[in-house]
Amino acid sequence: MKNIREKAKKIRDKVSKKPESHESQIAKITNTTLEEQRREILNKGKKFKYPVQYSKNRLVINALIIAGVILITGASLLWYQLYQAQNTSEFVYRFTTIFPFPVAKVDGEKALYSDYLMEYRANMQIANAKKDEIEGANNISALSTLNKSKAMKNAIANAYAQKKARELGISVSDKEISEAFDAQRKIQNTELTESALYKIAADNYSLSPSEYRRMFIELPLLRRKVTAQIDKTAESLKNDVSKYLSENANNFSKAVEHFGDKIEYAKPGKVRKTNIDGGRSKIAAGLKVGEVSEPFISNSGDGYYIVKLIEKTDNEVSYESIKIKFTEFNKQLEQLEKDGKIQKYIKVD
Repeated sequence: MKNIREKAKKIRDKVSKKPESHESQIAKITNTTLEEQRREILNKGKKFKYPVQYSKNRLVINALIIAGVILITGASLLWYQLYQAQNTSEFVYRFTTIFPFPVAKVDGEKALYSDYLMEYRANMQIANAKKDEIEGANNISALSTLNKSKAMKNAIANAYAQKKARELGISVSDKEISEAFDAQRKIQNTELTESALYKIAADNYSLSPSEYRRMFIELPLLRRKVTAQIDKTAESLKNDVSKYLSENANNFSKAVEHFGDKIEYAKPGKVRKTNIDGGRSKIAAGLKVGEVSEPFISNSGDGYYIVKLIEKTDNEVSYESIKIKFTEFNKQLEQLEKDGKIQKYIKVD
């Protein structure tokens, strides 16, 4: 009986304790504030947040390092191709037209690698296209050296002309370029269309229209104007010769005797009106027999010409001429070379 009572008591105790445990648990949850729960969750999440941030930063750093290595490697390879291997391929040439790498420097002015390659490639192309007509065209190595030297010389001269042009306020207008282009279309009694001339340039020189205009018109025109502007000696001599002729019945022979080797004399001879002779035949064609022209700059830009018409037919002219050469531009370049103010970045001879 006693055992039965004890068992009953234990059962009652267990039943009475269950509600208290449940109520206590509810009370515990209720007393935990939302702010405390938020902080606890955030603190637990930090151990996941920081490793992710660290990984992102590391990725950015690695990407920058890789990009830097690629850039340095590419720049080194390009430098080698330009200045050591002297790669003259189409790809390298096109690259230099986008990025203005220098091939030389003259008195602080950069001579563009693109201008150097443009002329070199054009000259090699015409030599290859007409190798049966050009002496020594089959000796590729010698021809390459010759054309490299020529292209370098002109790149330096053109760079110096551009520097002097800025200093003197000289420029070449679109109108002047168009007029010179039109004059080049009219050769040998034939007037080529614009597209025909550009096709000749593409077939013989592998030049685009813009390259043709730069190489054969724009740069030579600017250089010619600068050369004439700075050569005061030639200008003074030109005026003296012109005055002497007017005072001596336009007698070219007497002028030659008087001025000697200061001038160059060309004897009369029949040529076509479209003859390529620095513009003399064209000027002579517009004169009357016995008439003397005003001094004019040669198409090649190497001096002044004075022309006297001797005879003229429908297609031909006969004239004599006097030339006063420009010398100052070349003298200045030679002096810069002596003073160490011309630096060539590649070896061409």
